[in-house]
Amino acid sequence: MSTIRGARERARVEVTAAIKDEARKQLAAEGAARLSLRAVARELGMVSSALYRYFPSRDDLLTALIVDAYDAIGEVAEGARATADRARPRPAPYADRFVAVAGAVREWALVHPHE
Repeated sequence: MSTIRGARERARVEVTAAIKDEARKQLAAEGAARLSLRAVARELGMVSSALYRYFPSRDDLLTALIVDAYDAIGEVAEGARATADRARPRPAPYADRFVAVAGAVREWALVHPHE
């Protein structure tokens, strides 16, 4: 039974990731106001009712994408700070950390403007 549960969980994770990826593509092309669960489902070859098992509403999907974007930008900021600290034998001065983090966040934002 645990093998089936594991397979189902992996499939759910994969489908959820595919839904989010397609939604990001639509956000980049059309903007948040035009994001449509039906269009996402259509692009993935799913019926729209199946998509609602993963995200009960359009707002839930948008919320998940926002959370993912905040997580991604947080990882970039933390990585930049760690890199600034590793460049010296002691922790970097606050101004150097701030510049490193701000630069990394800006670069991320330029690459991901729709997020």
